[in-house]
Formats: sequence, structure tokens, C-alpha cells
Amino acid sequence: MSSRHTGRSLALMCLYQIDLVGVEPSKAMKFDWYDKKTSKEEKDYAIFLVKGVVENREEIDTLIKKYSENWELSRISVVNRCILRLSILSLKKEPFLAAPVVINEAVELTKEFETDESANFINGLLDAFYKKEILAKNPG
Repeated sequence: MSSRHTGRSLALMCLYQIDLVGVEPSKAMKFDWYDKKTSKEEKDYAIFLVKGVVENREEIDTLIKKYSENWELSRISVVNRCILRLSILSLKKEPFLAAPVVINEAVELTKEFETDESANFINGLLDAFYKKEILAKNPG
């Protein structure tokens, strides 16, 4: 498993705690709840993602609402919301990562923590977001 995947998984678990339970981000990012071996690089990447989502949550949630086509944010499962948040952050703030890689990683996380049906939803939303918000504004 790549360190980037592990970092994203850690970030997802942090965001889940923050969103569902109301854990303070600084407490969640200590990772004392995680019992598997992780590298400093994996934890640092997870922290980068979590901080980015926390700091840009309102803007990211507005984008999720825009591209979720008739789905209220509250109707999207906590896990799916968190995956969408960290993936949109990556698409916006990590231009050195190829969009198909970010989207595929989101789909893989969704299959790991949710359902195949959810994976289709995640894939479609992120693809539409990328094409209309990133590609259309930076063509080439």
C-alpha cells in the first residue's frame, strides 16, 4: 500500500471523527487512536489533507452541493462527504497529482469504506467537478 494511500486513509478517518463525533481536529490528528504502524510521511500527508479540509470546508461543501445534483449535503453519508472533501482539496491544491489518480484513489477509498454504488456517485461527482472547475478554468 502506498504511503499516499495510507495518508489519505488516515485523513479520512480523522475527518470522519471530526464530522461525526465532533472531535477537535488537533486531537484527531495526534493519531493515538490508530494502532497500525505509520510513517512520519504518511502522518504528515494526512495532516496536510485534514488541515486543508478544515480550513476550506465551507468552500468545499459549496462545491459538493453544486455537483451533487439534487442531493442535500446532509443526505450524503459522512464517509462519502469526507472522501469528497479530501478529494476536492487534492484536485484544487495538489496540481502535481494527475486528476485520474486522485479520482481513482477516491473511488478505491469509497469501495473500501462504503459501497460500489457510492463509488459510482463519488466518481461522477469528482469527474464533473474536475472537468468544470479545474479543466475549464485551466485548459492546457
